[in-house]
Formats: sequence, structure tokens, C-alpha cells
Amino acid sequence: MLRPMRALVAGLVLVLGLLASAAPASAQRSLDIGRFRPALDHHGFFGVQGTTPPGPWRWNVGMWLSYAKSPLVGVVGGEERDVIRHRFVGDFQAQLGIGGRFALGLDVPLVLHQSTRTQVLEDGGPTIPAQAVGDPRVVARVRLVGQDAVAHRERSEGPGLALMAAATLPLGDEDAFAGEGQLTLDLQAIGDFRVFGLGAGLMLGWRHRPNDRVVGGVTFRDQLLFGFGLQVPVPVLEGLSALLDVRGEFDARFGGGSARRAVEGTLGVALRRNQVSYTTGVGVGFTPAVGTPSVRVVFGVQWAPRTPDQDADGIPDDEDECPHLPEDFDGFEDEDGCMDPDNDMDFIPDVDDRCPNEEALEGQDADEDGCTDPAPAGGAGGEGTPEGGAAEEGSPVGVETNGAAENGDGGEDGGAEDGGAEDGAAEDGAETDGAETDGAETDGAETDGAAEDGAETDGAAEGGGGPAVEGDAAPEAVEGDAAPEVQDGDAEDARVGAQPGAPDGA
Repeated sequence: MLRPMRALVAGLVLVLGLLASAAPASAQRSLDIGRFRPALDHHGFFGVQGTTPPGPWRWNVGMWLSYAKSPLVGVVGGEERDVIRHRFVGDFQAQLGIGGRFALGLDVPLVLHQSTRTQVLEDGGPTIPAQAVGDPRVVARVRLVGQDAVAHRERSEGPGLALMAAATLPLGDEDAFAGEGQLTLDLQAIGDFRVFGLGAGLMLGWRHRPNDRVVGGVTFRDQLLFGFGLQVPVPVLEGLSALLDVRGEFDARFGGGSARRAVEGTLGVALRRNQVSYTTGVGVGFTPAVGTPSVRVVFGVQWAPRTPDQDADGIPDDEDECPHLPEDFDGFEDEDGCMDPDNDMDFIPDVDDRCPNEEALEGQDADEDGCTDPAPAGGAGGEGTPEGGAAEEGSPVGVETNGAAENGDGGEDGGAEDGGAEDGAAEDGAETDGAETDGAETDGAETDGAAEDGAETDGAAEGGGGPAVEGDAAPEAVEGDAAPEVQDGDAEDARVGAQPGAPDGA
């Protein structure tokens, strides 16, 4: 897209050069003494233009009124006298954005009234008119560095760099010091930086005149241009900011004395309300140059018919609680226009928070990922079950708890399986799972931690006479001798775990 623009600028420069070569020769009074050339939109300062264009096919219009006291002074008999004592000028402007980086503008100055003393000039010319038309100024600008001014973003933050070309058309009244009778060309490099409503701008440029202009014995030709602008928000009122602007024009040959070195500054305020911007300021001239007034007062009104959205987040400024900070649109309170870097307020930024909308419980986020840690698994042993896996009283034998023996009396780790110690359990007449077989019963085998006739108690078998060891928990039983043979009718006398006080081995 830059190639067509380069071709357009090259063509414009060529046409302006041809017009300049055909300009008339120098003449007295053929000098525009209007030093104040206001910015085309609210992105600028007073006389220093900003880099941001209006946006694709967006437009704005404006009007500036300025008063200058003693902008042109002559010397008669060694005494300074005003040639133009008071001057009121109106500038009428229009600007159109082309794409996101280009803009075309027009500025037409009109001398509304000026009080003059023609005799002071002693040039034999006609009376200086009280009203006049100035040379219209056509402006083209391209932003090279910075964000595009797309449809949803009117103002961009950060640095910006632009080139601007401005040509004046020789249509103004030369006798009124409002026209030069020839085409002039300004080329400017503009840089600015903006953040949170604070802005600073710098301009460096060159003004070319094809032919000399002489006023009061002072010759004007090419000039160096410079300007500096500063904008600071004033928090007492929304949209209010303070502006400072310093501008100057020096003769490119660095000669001619102070009459060709014009420097002035303006201090004031700007107020933006929806689509309208108001700017006013008071300035003074720092040098006694031609066109530099002792005092200058300016007032401007600019209208940009679009929805103001300073932070370019798509939320209009009148509905945006944070007009200078864009919304982050993360699904959390997106309608207020403010970014929410920590939705759940757990002091873990959302970019690092795995649960950005749910606050972690205090003391339950060991890995600091923003999520509550899961509850730990249940501890060893059930309620009422002795640690180490002893069987509960009355529970079916064969249910293993924490290392308890299967299908038999409960034992500690390494306890006997299948109803008793390995190679030591009685085979004939032994019963598992709490059922009686030939008078042998296992359920409730433990009494006060001691089991009779080969049952384990706390790892020790009384009938075996020693500690129960896996594979050797009880003396080797011989079939038919593990327990007294019980007749069908004597089951009660042979119960394992007989009544307390029964003889050992009964």
C-alpha cells in the first residue's frame, strides 16, 4: 500500500514544482505574515500536528480564531511603529482519512479584521485592506510508524512518526500581507508519543519559496521550521488537558538578524466532549521577527463525527469506566471497559492462573497454580479396626484388612492363611468363614488376645509354644492330631475359644 502513496507524493511534488517555476517575481508586501498555522485535528497541539490520521474515510472539520497584537512593526525615524496593530484571523479546516495511515487536509485562512497604518511602510503602495483572503493550504500526511487508525481505534498509544507535505496556493491578497503571490511548499517530519492521555510531539521541517520576498528591506527565502508540543491530562475534569506549544521559523541561510528568526510559544487547555474538541491558549513572541506578535490569543473548535473511544476497545468513552485502558475481554466483567488482570483476586495473575475465575482456598494451593488442591486419599485402617489389620469382632473370617489373613483367623503381617498357620492348621474338622464343621468353629476364635489349640494371638500360638513365623507359625500338625477328635455329639466341648476358664486344650 505504500507504493501507491509514494507515487502520489512524487506526483504532488512534481506538480508543485512546476507551479513554483511559473510563479511571479518578488514584490513588496507579497509575504504572508501569519505565523500561526493550527493543527488539523485534536491529535495535534496548537501549531504542531500529530501523527495519527483520522482513520478510513473518517472526516473532521474545524474552525480557529486568533488575535495577534502588533504582528508587523516598522521603523520610522528610529522609532518603532505598528504597521498592523491588531489582527483577527479565522482558519477553516477540513480533513479526510484514507485508509489507516493517510490523510488529506485543507486550511483556508481569512483575515476577518486588521487595523493598519499604511503610511508607516513608506512604500507608495495602496492602503492595506482591513479584510482579506489568505493563501489556502493543502496538506497530505502519511504515518510511517505507529498503529493504523482502523475503524475501532481512533487514537493509538506509543510512538508515532509521520511525514507531512503542505502547499499554499497563490490565491491570497498580497497587499494585505495575507498571500505570497506564489506557491510555497512545506515538508515536515513529525514524531509524537502518547500514553494514558499524556502526549509529546516534535516537528522539524523546511519551507521553500521559489522567489525572494522583501518586506521593509528584509529578504525572505527558504526557512527551517521546528516545533515542540506537550499535553498533560488535568484530573479535575474528564477530557481536560493542558497544552504547551513552541514554534519557530529560521532563515535557512542563518542571516538577516532577528527579523527573520521568529519564535513564539502558546500555553493553554483543551477539552474534549464526545465528538467536539475545544482548545484555547495565550501565547507570546520571543523574538521581534516579522509576523511574530507581542501577544497572541487562540481559540479552536473541532468536530469529528464518530464515537469517541480513546483506548480503542470498542466501548464508547461515555460508557467506559477506564477510557485510557482497554478491556481485556476474557469473559469476566467485559462490559465495564477495564482490564482485569486477576479476576478472582487471589494474587495470581490470570495468565498464570489455571482457575482464573475461582479463588483457591487459603492454605490449599501448594503448587500456586490458582486452583484448590484435591483432598488427600483416606488413611490406613478403617474406623474401629486396630492398626495392623486385626479382624473386627464378629466380622466374617477371610475378609482381609490391612494385611489380615484371608479365609481364616486374623493375623498380623505374615500371619497364617486359609484358617490357620501354614502346615499347622487342623485339616479335619476345621471350618472357615465362621461355619461349624464337626464341632470346630473359627468365628470369635480370639479371646483376650489368646487363641487356644493352635490359633494365633498377636503373633504367638499357645498350642504351638512359640512365636508364629510364616511357614512355621505352629508346630507341624499331623493329620488326625491337630485337635482332639470330636464326635458329632460333643461339639460344645471341642469349640475353639471355649468358655473362659476351660482347661487349656480341652
